[in-house]
Amino acid sequence: MTLPEFTRNKLKYSVDEDFFNKWSREMAYILGFTYADGNVYKTSLAWEVQIRDDDILPKIKKASKATYPIQKRSNSWRLRISNQILINGAIKKGLFPKKNMRNAFPKIPKNFIKHFIRGYLDGDGWIVLRKNRNEVDVGFANGRREFLDILNKTISKILDIVPSKVRTKIKLTPRNITATTHQLEFYSSNAIKIARWLYGGLNKRDLYLDRKYNKYIEADKLYDFLESGTRKVRIIQKTFGKNIKEILDEFYNGESLNGVTIARILDVHSSSVYRWLARTGIKYPKKRKDKSLWTKLQN
Repeated sequence: MTLPEFTRNKLKYSVDEDFFNKWSREMAYILGFTYADGNVYKTSLAWEVQIRDDDILPKIKKASKATYPIQKRSNSWRLRISNQILINGAIKKGLFPKKNMRNAFPKIPKNFIKHFIRGYLDGDGWIVLRKNRNEVDVGFANGRREFLDILNKTISKILDIVPSKVRTKIKLTPRNITATTHQLEFYSSNAIKIARWLYGGLNKRDLYLDRKYNKYIEADKLYDFLESGTRKVRIIQKTFGKNIKEILDEFYNGESLNGVTIARILDVHSSSVYRWLARTGIKYPKKRKDKSLWTKLQN
């Protein structure tokens, strides 16, 4: 593809024109986010996110040293940068204006791959926490199956996990247009391994979408607890038909029982109960009066 020449006029705003020509953690993230949720035009590059994700565009703006304004629309935020030199750099990394012309998967230095993938997940992926099953799902979507096939192999090789399956979904749009999308999803231990690889140990300069990062934190706490769990925890969960957090929440908040009383009911040491209460995020005061269920059981 022949790149158009750039004629510099008196530009009202500025940006780091070499941003996509220099590999960095921030550039890799924004490249991934743009592959997923960016629009490349002949003379501009734009991102548009939903209202609740108001944190990410200021981060992109700061990382690229852009002075272009972020505009609030009826249901979204938009950042549009008009600079042909920047666009040419993006195109050289495979970000062609037409998505069906884009590289299936760009060539990325090994030390920047996870930042690219985190950016892509923040743009067109998900982290779902299924508390009723103590499970987390991590997934990606793309209009090109080839992209997800390569992503699948890349993640599986780096993390030494079994590759997942790419699923294809076909649906009719409100305008009766057939739309095909492909999805790659990982579950349970593989999912939390991916989430920890992408979001764990980030530094102050690393970029991420707050909403997805908070999902990761929640999932990480759950799995940290499950991984430190004992056979006794599994027996308790099976006996009550609920996960340990729901059991503790019912006894502590629902029945107003303290840790010692809960320990007697569950037939464990009170130190275990207090440790579980802390790890599941259930806050408790220093003193709690015994009442309700345990009293009833004793009478």
